[in-house]
Amino acid sequence: YQNSQENSMPSGFIWQINFTSINFIYALTNARTSDKILISMEMRGTGMWQMTDLHCHALCSVDDGAKDVEQMQKMLDIAYDDGISVICFTPHFKLHHFHTDEEIVRYNGKIRDSFSIACKYASEVHPDMRLYLGNEIMYHHDIYESIKNGRCSRLGSSSYSLVEFLPDTPFFEIRSALSNLMRKGVRPILAHAERYVDLSKNVGRARELRELGVLIQVNASSITKLKFGRSARFIKRLFKSSLVDLIATDAHDTASFKPIMSKAVSTVARKYGVKIAKKISQENPSLILENKNIF
Repeated sequence: YQNSQENSMPSGFIWQINFTSINFIYALTNARTSDKILISMEMRGTGMWQMTDLHCHALCSVDDGAKDVEQMQKMLDIAYDDGISVICFTPHFKLHHFHTDEEIVRYNGKIRDSFSIACKYASEVHPDMRLYLGNEIMYHHDIYESIKNGRCSRLGSSSYSLVEFLPDTPFFEIRSALSNLMRKGVRPILAHAERYVDLSKNVGRARELRELGVLIQVNASSITKLKFGRSARFIKRLFKSSLVDLIATDAHDTASFKPIMSKAVSTVARKYGVKIAKKISQENPSLILENKNIF
């Protein structure tokens, strides 16, 4: 009150600041509100919690992702504004789409050209953004040979590969296929695990894959958009059983499937804890790109 008089300011002004500060301190120490405030503080451009996206179809003119350079650049802008500072592009590799090895060579050439354009743009507009290259590989009987011979790529320069299956693939086939890859030195990441009907019937099946060494990836949009149904229930069980290793955008465009992770990360932090949210959106993806073990 005395200070406010000396500065010719009404006493209520100083009291309002003190009262707000007291409320803020109370909120931080209140278990019901502290997580939400700390999440907001960490994720609003402070650089304390930059996210990594290891499943993204933003490269232009190669698959069903970005249609042209402009859309690819906009997707990079959206990701950067959302707090994603590291992206590993994962254009689809589906062997049955190709008839000859020459077609695969041309496809990989288009991927490299698009990646070069993306890197140039990022270096000019978002210089602290790091970009990597890989594939989302549809499982096929000679997938190991495809990886070994360079037809398709692992994530960055790591030994990890992002592998997908058809949604109706029986669980025993998924388990057998990924187990075979593990034995040959490929560390598989199961893409969008929530999509596989047979897997989602029993969370113990996901635990069985993890015990083999398979990593489980869930799409960020599935966490925020799926409120009911089989996939939503499965995702909740995965998190409650600590079976999610990373989340990613699986972004394909700038409208329905944007490269956005922050909303999903915030949801995970609120429901399952800040440590889990940070682990699956930053720490684990970073370890993968560094080719280190997660568990």
